[in-house]
Amino acid sequence: MKIYVDAPFGKAAKEMLRAGVHPDICQFRDELEQEEMQRQALAEADILLGNPKRLDWLQQASYLKWIQFHSTGFEYYRDLQTTAIVTNMRGFYAEPCAETIVAGLMALYRGIDRFSVLKRDKVWTGIAARPQLQLLQQKKVIVVGWGSIGKRIAKILEGFDCEIFVYSRSLPEALVRTPEQLIEALPKMDIVVACLPGTDDTRGFFTTQMIRSMRPTAVFCNVGRGNLLEDEGELVDALMQGRLGGAVLDVTAIEPLPSDHPLWSCPNTILSQHTGGGYTDEHGGIVQLFLENLQLFKEGKPLKNQVQLHRGY
Repeated sequence: MKIYVDAPFGKAAKEMLRAGVHPDICQFRDELEQEEMQRQALAEADILLGNPKRLDWLQQASYLKWIQFHSTGFEYYRDLQTTAIVTNMRGFYAEPCAETIVAGLMALYRGIDRFSVLKRDKVWTGIAARPQLQLLQQKKVIVVGWGSIGKRIAKILEGFDCEIFVYSRSLPEALVRTPEQLIEALPKMDIVVACLPGTDDTRGFFTTQMIRSMRPTAVFCNVGRGNLLEDEGELVDALMQGRLGGAVLDVTAIEPLPSDHPLWSCPNTILSQHTGGGYTDEHGGIVQLFLENLQLFKEGKPLKNQVQLHRGY
């Protein structure tokens, strides 16, 4: 069996993977110097681990029986026509993404972002800064999207005695289930956390009206997809004009963010640069899940985290 790997693995993850798949043949894209060698390896592979950028190559990989993405999102591959089983990393990044959002909120409320700049500039403000600091405790939070990340964020925030509300079209117990109900709820919320996946239904979901419905002290968080906002410029304007209290953004409409983008200059804004899912042994965890799925694949059993490309989840 031939396995093609297009993932940014280091030496330890590669050794772990090679040991786990032996005696199957495992080829890594970054170890094949020529593009033609990479294309040929993918064309001959039975299994793909990773997210190749060359869609035309992937479309022509007719021997593939299983594709394991190393990401949760896969909207880049929505139009791919394949008979292969497709799996993703659903749930794998929930804890680091949740901790990133909570860390961002804590940084804003406790002034850590500003104190970091003051430390760099060797400026002491001391007692004068105390009245500006806020508490995360007992904030009203609406989580938009009740997947693994949203659930984990809610669980952590419950430890701060936050009052949690949920927007979900399918969750029976959700009190907010339509965009109209969300617009009605937003003026009551201190924090909005968007965790929606990238689908046709979620692109531009968070409208200008929704941003304008938020209270001036509210914080907008996005750890889902950068195309969630109907108009990112409206968010920028709200932050610049003080119509929002702040933002914690792991994702943006354009990535990497251009050096002249206005988000760099927005006050009270944390930009974590789409690193929310990262942690020390991220690659080892990906390999471990792949090996578990590989064993199921060889035994002819259903694989974990199967998705449908055309549906986006």
